[in-house]
Amino acid sequence: MILNIRTIRQRLLQSTMIGGTALMALTAVSATMLAAPTVAVAQDFTSGALTGTVTDTAGNPVSGATVVVSQNGAPFTRTVTTNESGAFRVSGAPIGRYSVTISGAGIETYTDASVPVSIGSASTYEFTVASSGGSTAGATDLGDVIVVGTRAAAVDFDRTTTGITVDVQETFDRLPIARNLTSIQLLAPGTTPGDTAFGNEVSISGSSVAENVYYINGMNVTNFRTFVGGNTVPFDFYQQVDVKTGGYQAEFGRSTGGAVVSVTRSGSDEFHGGANIYWNPNGLRETSKNVSRINPDGTTTLTANNDLDERDSLEGNVWLSGPVIKDHVYFFGLYNPRDISQSDTNGIGTRTDVTADDPFYGGKLDFYLNPDHRLEVTYFSDDQTQTTDVWRAGATQPETTEALFGGETTIYRYTGNFTDWFTLSATYGTNSFNQTVQGTADGDASVVGFSGQGTLRGNPAQLIETGIDERELFRIDADMYLDNFFGNHHFRFGFDQENLSSTNEQSFSGGIQYVYRGPSANPQFNGAVPAGSPYVRVRVLNSGGSFETKQSAFYIQDAWDVTERLSMQLGLRAEKFQNMNAAGDVFVETDYDLSPRIGVVYDLMGDQKTRVSGFYGRYYLPIAANTNIRMAGSELFTDFYHLYQNVGGFALDPSNPNLNTHAKVVLACAADVGNSCAPGGLSTPFIEQVNSDGSTAAPSSLASANLEAQYQDEFILGIQHTMDNGWRVGANLTYRDLKSVMEDFDTGYIIDAYCASAGISAANCGQINGSGYVLLNPGKDLIITPDAATFPFLAGKEITIPADILDIPQAERTYQALELTIERPWDGKWSLQGSAVFAKSEGNIEGGVKSDNGQDDTGLTQDFDEPGWTDGAFGLLPNHRGQTFKLFGSYALTDSVTLGANVFIQSPRHYGCIGPYPFADGRANNTTATAWYCDGKLTPRGSQFTGEWSKRVDLSLSWDLDLPLPGRMQFRADAFNIFNIQGVANYQEVGMLTATNPDPNYRAITGYQTPRNIRVGLSYQF
Repeated sequence: MILNIRTIRQRLLQSTMIGGTALMALTAVSATMLAAPTVAVAQDFTSGALTGTVTDTAGNPVSGATVVVSQNGAPFTRTVTTNESGAFRVSGAPIGRYSVTISGAGIETYTDASVPVSIGSASTYEFTVASSGGSTAGATDLGDVIVVGTRAAAVDFDRTTTGITVDVQETFDRLPIARNLTSIQLLAPGTTPGDTAFGNEVSISGSSVAENVYYINGMNVTNFRTFVGGNTVPFDFYQQVDVKTGGYQAEFGRSTGGAVVSVTRSGSDEFHGGANIYWNPNGLRETSKNVSRINPDGTTTLTANNDLDERDSLEGNVWLSGPVIKDHVYFFGLYNPRDISQSDTNGIGTRTDVTADDPFYGGKLDFYLNPDHRLEVTYFSDDQTQTTDVWRAGATQPETTEALFGGETTIYRYTGNFTDWFTLSATYGTNSFNQTVQGTADGDASVVGFSGQGTLRGNPAQLIETGIDERELFRIDADMYLDNFFGNHHFRFGFDQENLSSTNEQSFSGGIQYVYRGPSANPQFNGAVPAGSPYVRVRVLNSGGSFETKQSAFYIQDAWDVTERLSMQLGLRAEKFQNMNAAGDVFVETDYDLSPRIGVVYDLMGDQKTRVSGFYGRYYLPIAANTNIRMAGSELFTDFYHLYQNVGGFALDPSNPNLNTHAKVVLACAADVGNSCAPGGLSTPFIEQVNSDGSTAAPSSLASANLEAQYQDEFILGIQHTMDNGWRVGANLTYRDLKSVMEDFDTGYIIDAYCASAGISAANCGQINGSGYVLLNPGKDLIITPDAATFPFLAGKEITIPADILDIPQAERTYQALELTIERPWDGKWSLQGSAVFAKSEGNIEGGVKSDNGQDDTGLTQDFDEPGWTDGAFGLLPNHRGQTFKLFGSYALTDSVTLGANVFIQSPRHYGCIGPYPFADGRANNTTATAWYCDGKLTPRGSQFTGEWSKRVDLSLSWDLDLPLPGRMQFRADAFNIFNIQGVANYQEVGMLTATNPDPNYRAITGYQTPRNIRVGLSYQF
């Protein structure tokens, strides 16, 4: 059966703007890429597609017309013929601007010289031409350009992806944003700044900051150890960034958050270059408020003396691009010197200076073997060393720590257009990411005080480690178009595999850590610590090894135009994850998990102005390499708690009623150069915890045999309408349900109950493995084969421990959101775009990280370690924000002066009260402040108090200078947080030091919003 239909794409711009509005339409077409919602048909990492319909001025389709599409400044050229509906398609086109020439019998030849093609999309237009020798009434003659429509007025009828696509350089030209990827992500509706404990990362659609995936030129550059961030490139290296917040198709995986897809800049047939410099001086920055803590004796100590803080950053970029061999080889190269420094002083006079000055350098070569086949080679180095100098009060030399991160990335990508209906691409890439922390004090024991004293001895980072992560990627994708077969289809299918390796050696500075805790007026630990007596935790951690991980996936996706008004996207992705231990044996492996992705789009009124859409999709997250390192290596991790009589020879005076004597003794020890500050006169430990015994467990004893990877289901309903004046409004309803997570669990708390239920005597009841920790899906039975060395009675027999004995609930997290958007595209004079999101994110697990305590042990957080810690864990999550409002835009005062504004308003975070588990019933230990109990009462997550609203207004001014030079020189100034709003950013959520000893700093402020600061810059380009 052959259907003769005009597809939604072909009819998209039926109401083409001509006549008096043509000039405005041309401007809008050229500028709409600033920050337009994601659009289109062809999902791809580095290229897009151009589709269109040719009609005459009477609205009749023009069939048999010749359409020549040529990339401006490059040899990519396609010649196609319109079909009986006047439609044409060019796929696999590099992003950029194109010239489109249409000619043929019966029509006038015309050219549109500036048609944009966006990343991962099909840019769709309706071209209106005059009949040859006939009437041209209603058409506007702009030389040889006939304006054919405005992409800004188009409603996307072809996919259900939510998010934003940004032309980076144009966006920066007109908006006050920080020069990093995070600032681009935060323009999208549904994105939220993550907890500052994890750096400058983003939560997308209720997920944690450890659930996003990042691509550069088709290469996955996500940090696969923890999934927090990844390799980074400077702002001037990007060309376009596509932020997918939901509804994305089957070729994108390894994420239960969002997907951030970027393409770097390329060269062309003309030489272009430029240089810029941007400076955030400390002198143009306001001082943040000070932060203090209450000591056990009731006195107050500054923990952050922000009056003495300094922040200074200087960044420059030099870039050049052009032809190596005209029409065949092009280059783009960038060098990015930078100098970043900050200084912080705490309440005991310790100053911490942090500096980083390693440059970024990178570039791209584009080889056009012929117009149909091209090869892209990208290389960049974001290798950095961050130096931290800690100056103790009175010290003449600092303690220096170097944190090494970043690495080298090389990407090879081939694209071949074999016919007008088949395109093939292949990618091979490698990258590395350093994971090393080292310093001059590595040989000194790590000594930690209390109430703002922080690290008093040893490496300030406490943990020292040497490691590197390396990735090797293979990927192949194919696009195939099939028309007039029960509608029209765009099939996309492919395969990818990542081979990952991690090397890690980790220990505390000096091989040991002493954490001193001050005395309390009340007895602690059931009387083991008398009133007025301090105690010390002695911790040892040694782990290491080399670990391999493999991740592979297949997918197929069909964009199917069923009728004139109905379009469907049908996709299926299959993913497999394998993680190996230090010996190379697989200790956790998933089957090929299936992820359906189903989208439906309908033209509601049949006028191409209003669409409704629906989407269902499932997403899987891989198993972080951090799991290999922590669980499948030889980790020794012990805690011993003691009373003591002296600190490095400085004796306590038990008869002194001043409870702060302990603090003075610890500080005196820290000031004594050469003293180890080790505790003396230790009592027999009143608590002994062996978290891991240093042995290498049998792989079968580490992970449940019924283990599933983390996955999430997503449902989206949307409506979008384009008004006659070009404004676009939309609404989306999103529901996300986290169905399963992988987490570690300490079976030591339930093994006796299991043995009793299984009839195993106490004498024969052993331990599952050396640490007792296993990887499982909370809420499911544990099916495990205990290590014969630690449970000889079972001799390696597989057992099932029912979920009711495990005594932990199923992991839960849901996200519900109503998203409202509005957009008025840039027309050469002004633009405006904004969103309002009303959301609720609740559950008993945040995701891969734990903002409550700043833990980034992805997959191994404390959430489900012990049964008692799950009590009260359900509630509003750290990334929950009830209301978020974003509004940004720009206005051209003159031809050379443009103003920009960016407004961000967000409701506060909700907090509970965290303390040690208060009961002696064996469900959890009473030493770690992780349970949702305070003062013996349940204090559930998010139920005790709320923080403050976050409000920020940023402004920019850019001025194109009139100088007798070729090219363009611009001065700009950006004022961030122009009203210097210093709302509270973070509070202490821990309410108890021990189960019976309240922490006086509960609900204390631990940080404020970044104060007003000003960036100035000067740029030149030709």
